[in-house]
Amino acid sequence: MRSAFSVSSKARLGFLVVAVLRFEAGLGQAQEPPKQEQPKYTAEEYKAFQEATTETDPAKKIALIVQFLKDRPQSTLRQHVIAAYQMQMNEFQSGKKWNDVISAGESFLAAVPDDIFTIALLATAYQQTKDLKKFVVYGEKVFEKNPQGNTAYYLAKAYLDLENNPKFLYWGEKTAQLLPDNHEILIELTKKFAITKKNAQAVKYGRQCVKVLQAAKKPDGASEKDWKTYTNNSLASCYAVVGTAAAEQEDWATAVSNLESSLKYYGRNDIAYYHLAMSYWQLQKVDLAMKNFAKAFLLKGNTSKAAKQYLDNLYKSSHQNTLVGLERVIAKAQEELQ
Repeated sequence: MRSAFSVSSKARLGFLVVAVLRFEAGLGQAQEPPKQEQPKYTAEEYKAFQEATTETDPAKKIALIVQFLKDRPQSTLRQHVIAAYQMQMNEFQSGKKWNDVISAGESFLAAVPDDIFTIALLATAYQQTKDLKKFVVYGEKVFEKNPQGNTAYYLAKAYLDLENNPKFLYWGEKTAQLLPDNHEILIELTKKFAITKKNAQAVKYGRQCVKVLQAAKKPDGASEKDWKTYTNNSLASCYAVVGTAAAEQEDWATAVSNLESSLKYYGRNDIAYYHLAMSYWQLQKVDLAMKNFAKAFLLKGNTSKAAKQYLDNLYKSSHQNTLVGLERVIAKAQEELQ
């Protein structure tokens, strides 16, 4: 059962505001060195500084700045050159010239490898150009310096799109820790942990997601229909995961409670009916067990054959070893599925 909203479509509907991954580095203003101080640089050095900071062509300016920093790593003019670089990069970003940000930033890091201002801008640029493999490299460095929930969220989304499940689970859990009301990530964590049979984590996030969704309000920009479909499918999935895990642990009462809740939100999940039937059977509620086995059978999913076999055996055990009248049980189940 798929959610009505994919990660990308939810973003379009405004579920989360797209945050620009920028580290708050102090943006300096390019300045002339103080005239009153005794110069601590050579005439040649000052000439190179002037050429780099006054160049009007952006590409040439960046090249001159990078060359200056490579040639003169200890220069007293270094801070002024970097300030001129930051101003140029801000212009690129303001104009959404992401390819220019990438070209200039990668070049600059060759001279100043650990510059977090550049690393953050590159993360933004690669995200905006949908180069997710490059985005996650720089995004992780941004998070290391400034661990914020939005950064973790976009890293989780990127790894989800890249189908890198171990990395998604890592960053998804970071997101859940920093943004505990982010139902988008909580539902994905629930599903992924359920698929890998890590029931403790699946149940943890499933329950957390149910709690968050029950208190969530429809986001601005989302239609009532889409929001209802999304919440119903998500709640159905979370309750099903919790209920199935409980059945596997033979906690039949918890299984029944959660599986019944799941089926209220999505009534055509054959696996949920199958586990519900097994749970009712273990609780010695044979009529309810047969009805739910019949529904699992009728939905013709992966549990259909096994459900029919259990249905036949249960019916025979309470009807003198005959199947006469079983068609009425199946008909009633079919009616309820409509």
